[in-house]
Amino acid sequence: MKNKITLIKLGHVGHLVNLEKIRKWKSDIFEVTEIHCVEHLPESNVNDGFLDQKFTIKELSKIISCPKNSDIAVAIMPYRFIDNFYMHRISNNCVVISLYGIPEILEIDNISTENFILKQIYEICAIKYLVKDISSSDVYEFVHRDTRGCIFDLNGDREDILYNTEKPIICESCKDTFKKKQINSTTISTLEKELKKIKKPLILRIERRIKKYPFAAIIISGLIAISLNLIASLIWDLTKELLKNQ
Repeated sequence: MKNKITLIKLGHVGHLVNLEKIRKWKSDIFEVTEIHCVEHLPESNVNDGFLDQKFTIKELSKIISCPKNSDIAVAIMPYRFIDNFYMHRISNNCVVISLYGIPEILEIDNISTENFILKQIYEICAIKYLVKDISSSDVYEFVHRDTRGCIFDLNGDREDILYNTEKPIICESCKDTFKKKQINSTTISTLEKELKKIKKPLILRIERRIKKYPFAAIIISGLIAISLNLIASLIWDLTKELLKNQ
């Protein structure tokens, strides 16, 4: 059964992410049923000497609620949490993702913010399979501190999101945890299959390959150029023969 998700825009986050792309994402794990907007947030009560807006979990829990026709509400904001982490569960069916500083990290490797949010949504859904109350402290049983490219990487160093946003995986130990929790094997395979779809556009993947293997790219380009020249010459010769026979 799909998780019904409501996306909530907190503040003016539209310049950082296109939520329509996420709404149109095809998945057997979740579907985005609604997109809500809360433009005007209260002034932050945190006084740490900085002028930017930042919020506590308690403050946000007073603003956000999950609609009755949804299973999970995922709010997305451009502001930071006071601990500077990028995602917090604020109730048993509400999660807030902070994009503060995230696009700048993703730009290092040309990864889209939309892919980052999709990866987080899959993590949220996976947690919901494991523990029904996503705000439960039991969640920390599944998060690991080392970075494996897994959706359950803690990412204590924020830049580690580069390693599990593009083609994220479920690592072997996390798959074992799913099995111990008696999660249907079909669900695990569906999660793995859909996580593979979170990748860059083809042109960016080709560009990355060229940067990684420049010498091979030069050889391949040369062979393609020679092949095209030979094909063009062959076509021209055939055309001349046909014109002579007319």
